[in-house]
Amino acid sequence: MLTPAGRSFEGVDQRASLREALTRHGQMTPGQTAGRLLPMACVSLEITQRCNLDCSLCYLSDRAEAARDVPLPILLDRIGMVHSHYGAGTSIQISGGDPTLRSVDDLEVLCRHIRSLGMRSCLMTNGIRATQAMLSRLAAAGLDDFAIHVDLTQERKGYSSEVALNAVRSEYIARARGLGLRILFNTTIFDGNIAELPDLARFFRENAADIDFVSFQMQADTGRGILRERGDEITQESVMRSVREGMGVALDFDSVSVGHSECNRYASIISAGGVATSPLSNRRLVTDVVDTLEKIDARERGNLDVMRIAARLVLRKPGLGLRIAAEAGRWLWRLRSGLIRSRGRVRRMGILVHNFMDASKLDRARCESCVFMVMTAEGPLSMCVHNADRDSHVFAPSRIETAEGPKWWNAETGFEDVAKGADETPLPFKRLKGRQRAKAEMARTTAKGAR
Repeated sequence: MLTPAGRSFEGVDQRASLREALTRHGQMTPGQTAGRLLPMACVSLEITQRCNLDCSLCYLSDRAEAARDVPLPILLDRIGMVHSHYGAGTSIQISGGDPTLRSVDDLEVLCRHIRSLGMRSCLMTNGIRATQAMLSRLAAAGLDDFAIHVDLTQERKGYSSEVALNAVRSEYIARARGLGLRILFNTTIFDGNIAELPDLARFFRENAADIDFVSFQMQADTGRGILRERGDEITQESVMRSVREGMGVALDFDSVSVGHSECNRYASIISAGGVATSPLSNRRLVTDVVDTLEKIDARERGNLDVMRIAARLVLRKPGLGLRIAAEAGRWLWRLRSGLIRSRGRVRRMGILVHNFMDASKLDRARCESCVFMVMTAEGPLSMCVHNADRDSHVFAPSRIETAEGPKWWNAETGFEDVAKGADETPLPFKRLKGRQRAKAEMARTTAKGAR
């Protein structure tokens, strides 16, 4: 799931801040990877606030449609900021809004720059404009991951259930197949699809040959969407229970930790030919592997993939290597019937249950332990903190050096000689989304009735 990164070449331990926060808040469990193997799980780089959907649950703000796209020089500078804070191996999510509304040329530039700094790039999109031709170009430019958000909150025409939306998911898998991209799916869990969660998890398991990672993101009262607080039936435990049921595997969500336990719960499966098992059931072995990886210097780990890191680990501790080999033998025995059908091909899929916070109910311990950041003009910020007051960050002026001297860029006004705040001019009806559009439509209906 995560590429380890740690101490920079200058000798500054970039993991220290997160490690200290997790320790302070009682989250440094034996299988904790954050602050030990990595300084940050991922960082969102929002390149546009525009979107071609109007989801009933949306983290974008009421005024998002007033924001101009962030210029490339500022985005390149922010990518450099990510590298300075967290180092090589960090995953950068190219997001928005929907990033595919930017030109493919812009996306290629971003992917190349991220790759040049030894970091990973992930395109976070609803997939509508992510054609095979676009993905092929981006893969050639260095894109690592293709992450697609598909669920009922998007209200795609002609799809009334998550099961029906599997046709859309299958189409997106086909677009990316063979391009060397990791395929990831994000799903918002709310009262309109919680009952279908086992069926959706079953679909993901049945397509594990193509899918590398799935994230189930619980509804939060934040942003501009018309849906607000989640129902009592949606909890970490209920989501994990439904995912276990659909996967048909005794998933272990407690062996490996990725940040605060109230934010993230992680599990994994390995599969072959439709048969799956959990690789994390031996908690003692998992803990020993994490302990050993933590002691491997970042300059040795660099941006190595999982298999090469494992090989380095085995060479360092042969006894641990024998234990890993024995455990792998048990996995293969459980998968034996599927191995014949898949001709020996084994796949691993990560599973995350992500619990975003309501904008009005931010928890300090969880915010300080955050492993999912957004890069802003002033540096990285917890995603939940960012979402709770997006406009103050999205419309904050960004300084940029030009041939004529320093300039200030504002998302609403463009380039200026001085820093300016956001303009509060009301948006026209055609640019309204979410709650603001619903209110405007209600006002129109009321006005017509009065006449």
